[in-house]
Amino acid sequence: MTSGGASTLIRGARIFDGQRLRPASSVLLAGGAIAGVGDDLGVPPGAEVIEGRGRTLLPGLIDCHVHAGDVRALGQALAFGVTTELDMFSGPDIAAQRRSLAVSHDDVADIRTAVQGATPAGGTWSRISPDLPTVAGPRDAAAFVRAQVAHGADYLKIYLEDPAWYGMPALSADTVRALVAAAHASGILAVAHADSAAMARLFIQAGGDGLAHVLGDLGLTRAFLADLHRRPAFVVATLRATAVLSAPHADEIDADQRDLARHPRLGPYLDEPTRAAFTRPGLLDDARARGAKAACRGGRLDFDGALRSVAALHEAGMQVLAGTDTNYPETGEGNAILKAYAGHGIALHHELALLVRAGLSPAAALAGATSAPADAFGLADRGRVAPGLRADLLLVVGDPCADITATRNIAAVWRNGARLHRQPHPAPHDAMTP
Repeated sequence: MTSGGASTLIRGARIFDGQRLRPASSVLLAGGAIAGVGDDLGVPPGAEVIEGRGRTLLPGLIDCHVHAGDVRALGQALAFGVTTELDMFSGPDIAAQRRSLAVSHDDVADIRTAVQGATPAGGTWSRISPDLPTVAGPRDAAAFVRAQVAHGADYLKIYLEDPAWYGMPALSADTVRALVAAAHASGILAVAHADSAAMARLFIQAGGDGLAHVLGDLGLTRAFLADLHRRPAFVVATLRATAVLSAPHADEIDADQRDLARHPRLGPYLDEPTRAAFTRPGLLDDARARGAKAACRGGRLDFDGALRSVAALHEAGMQVLAGTDTNYPETGEGNAILKAYAGHGIALHHELALLVRAGLSPAAALAGATSAPADAFGLADRGRVAPGLRADLLLVVGDPCADITATRNIAAVWRNGARLHRQPHPAPHDAMTP
């Protein structure tokens, strides 16, 4: 990758500035930042010139919901134009390791994290991870939040499983209110994994800032929409998280997965563990079977309901952000659902297409992966193409505001003004797609 200190002139590309498509112009990068945007920019001595005719320059993409448990995830993300990832769960040690890597290297995505989420003793997540710290009640809230902030948390994650669905302990409304208040007192946002419509309403009524998922029908009554507007709150759609486990939509989602893995500007850049997850025959069928077996009394993932809810949220003027719930695949057979969720970076290109399917315009979907998350999470130095901001950029062939799948036609990626030299990974000649 080239040094972020060198200057680069991207000449004659259309510009999606984070909110709208602008006519072809030029963008100058210098010192890791966007130094200028306009038609009258000269070529500085020694600058690299990139011809952008027929291409579109966008802000680097932001994936608003990932699980980056392996540091290799950050390199995969950047290879596909995702320059910032928002991690929604990590142990303190891996969180510190990833942050150090992102600070010292421009060939990986930047990262923000919730560190460990708030959950009750005896709940679903504490049973899965017995060492996970828990919150017994409102009096524990402030100490729990302080501990996460001390570990480097950029926002608070709260797990809200509906006790009527699971028959397990859940955080009380008073505890949720105390957690949200403690987060705000520490100067950070509070977001929630809320499985049901009832839990989503409880969280927003407690003053929560954003829903980290739309896993089904949110039951968007006028009163609930009014509460969402009153915050104002944002919602991370994570449509792909429901899509890959949806039996009624298996044929089309399997085709989507094949298209991603075979795309000439995407597939060759999958590293070995991710390619193995993407191309294992029958993986998505195994994941759907496991998901159906584990479904709780409320039914959990409902892709059609999620599509309807995202459409209604967008029509009501809510901030709908792009997030994938992706993870980095573990080795061996492992959990088929987790492997089905693999795909740092590449999964966001699928999510953008699903947002358009839900009724967002391509420009609105792109805003949900650029300017909108920058605004929602207080990332004021990125998410737009404008002078003075970080030179985190993605150049693609074609016009993604006309065809959202053009984001897959990656021509170049920059982070901090340093161009990533994407290196394909060799693939077995007999690789099969699911």
